[in-house]
Amino acid sequence: MKRKAQGAIEYLFMIAAALVIILIVVRQLRDRGESAQSTADTAEQQASEELKGMMDESG
Repeated sequence: MKRKAQGAIEYLFMIAAALVIILIVVRQLRDRGESAQSTADTAEQQASEELKGMMDESG
């Protein structure tokens, strides 16, 4: 009986470790996605401002 309990606890620890690793990976991927989106937004804003400046100078 003691062997089965030990095996079950080891199995639960392995599942917990796998879940922690999965959560870390998901969080890193989400952070990278947000970072890329913010960079794209900044580039879009800069391009828009440059276009407005060019339009003001020519018009």
